[in-house]
Amino acid sequence: MAQSMIRDSGLEIALNILHRRKWSGFITFVATLSLAVPFALFLPNVYRGVTTVIVENQDASSVLRVAVPELETRLVTIQQELLSRARLTDLIVRFNLYSSWRKQLSMEAIVERMRRDIHIELSRTDRDRPTTIGLKISYVGVDRESAATVPNALAALYVDENTRIREQQSSEMAEFLRKQVEAARAAVDVQQARINRFKEEHVGQLPEQVSINMVTLERLNTRLRLNTDDQLRIRELQDRLAATASVGYDAPDRLQNLKQRLAELQSKYTDQHPDVIRAKAEIAELEQQRSSAALPPPKRPISTTEGELASLQREERTLRSEIAEYEERIQSAPKVEQQLEALQRDYSSAKESYGSILKRYEEAQLADNLEQAKKPESFRILDRALVPAGPAAPNRLRLFLMALFFATACAVGMMLLREHLDTSFHTVGELRQFTTVPILASIPHVPSRTTLLNALRLVLSIAAVALLCVLLAGFAYKTAQHNTQLVWMLSAPQI
Repeated sequence: MAQSMIRDSGLEIALNILHRRKWSGFITFVATLSLAVPFALFLPNVYRGVTTVIVENQDASSVLRVAVPELETRLVTIQQELLSRARLTDLIVRFNLYSSWRKQLSMEAIVERMRRDIHIELSRTDRDRPTTIGLKISYVGVDRESAATVPNALAALYVDENTRIREQQSSEMAEFLRKQVEAARAAVDVQQARINRFKEEHVGQLPEQVSINMVTLERLNTRLRLNTDDQLRIRELQDRLAATASVGYDAPDRLQNLKQRLAELQSKYTDQHPDVIRAKAEIAELEQQRSSAALPPPKRPISTTEGELASLQREERTLRSEIAEYEERIQSAPKVEQQLEALQRDYSSAKESYGSILKRYEEAQLADNLEQAKKPESFRILDRALVPAGPAAPNRLRLFLMALFFATACAVGMMLLREHLDTSFHTVGELRQFTTVPILASIPHVPSRTTLLNALRLVLSIAAVALLCVLLAGFAYKTAQHNTQLVWMLSAPQI
């Protein structure tokens, strides 16, 4: 009963399994190493070159920002240009890159591979001084020479492309604004012509002429009143002359009428008034005529007064026509003022737009001149890529350690798998765990003599294992040779 309770310890179980399955584990370990070690040995070396370009913004004034887009946008544009198919194809042909691949793959696939091999990192530092931007251009290749020449060529293209884009954009901006200035100037001229034509069509109705129209209208009304008074006096005179026609002509002549009218005008106005001056001139002229010709008094005074009355009536019609015209001007002045204000607003808007565009055009010309005279942004290569002293990948020591670990894990896994699939009992403890029947005795393993058949079987097994290892090593060598894709997969964090 005491013996039935005896159980094998875990260490004994592990040692027994190792003893029984040692050859399975060994073969698996060797086979795995045969596959993994060639990968670590024959993977191609990959070299990495880095070129640093520094961009110093020496002038961040608004003048240059008007003409040239933001620096970051331009850098992205340059990057897209450099990674275009035409640019990369030129580099591939010039430096004979991917020579082994060009026989097997299309140029489009090689260009896409090169895009993945090129890495551009942008770093920016904002300070009180002008902005400084750093560019790191790196390239990963299988040739140490190309690892240095490619990033240096890309950096040179960055500098040249930036200069070309700045000059082109500043010139195009200046030319565009010049056309805008001409169009804005033409719009201002059109608005000015409309205002001038409107003022010509509405002469006398403009807002600044309202006060003059009011004064003129008052003067015309005064003249109309005087005209009415003169007609009334002449009609009274005609009535008196008709009544005293038999007695003879004793009515005042024209000179007396003029003098009487002058007295009335002087009682209302000063001597500088136009009507007073005109009346004095008529009296002086009439007196001069009478003194020189010694004309006798008119023989037909009634016909003379009729002529004067007709003249006054014609003057009345003229005055009333002028008064109606000036009243119409005054009444239409508010509407004309609104129309003129609308035209002036359009003119002011066009002039303001012209001034704004003209200012931008002058700034663009200044930026273009600065672009030709000095470069407001200094693109210079700070550190050129040197020929790498050693490969950037793969890390063969790490790969060897990974291969050793993987082979060990596979060997342990194979031994455990064989043990799990084996349903036989190998120790007394295993049998006691399976049944409660008492175990009376155990017979140890008795090795048999080595025969020729057993020796041949052993040799064939060793040869088969060796052949398997050779085949696995050959497959690994074939797969690893020139397989840069596998290098990049295994060393992605490093490169």
